[in-house]
Amino acid sequence: MEPTNPNPGAISDDEEASSTPTTISHCSTLNEAQMAVSLLSSFGIEARIEGENYLRMLGSMVAGSDGIRVQVRQADVEAALEILNPGPESDFDEK
Repeated sequence: MEPTNPNPGAISDDEEASSTPTTISHCSTLNEAQMAVSLLSSFGIEARIEGENYLRMLGSMVAGSDGIRVQVRQADVEAALEILNPGPESDFDEK
């Protein structure tokens, strides 16, 4: 008899690491954070605002010392940063 996986729904360590939420942006307002999440969502990247419900309840009274944090899965960090912080246009030639 072959051993069976005791938890067939369990995810591997690599899958768990790639889905770990990682902060990619610190925004000064909830609206700014929501716009970043919306932009990322339009590119198919799932993003969230850490403590969004708490921030909605308290409004701008408690933004925190490091701002409002936008998070994505670790696997999406590189793509999300490229979307939020585009580099100089490569098609533009200065003469």
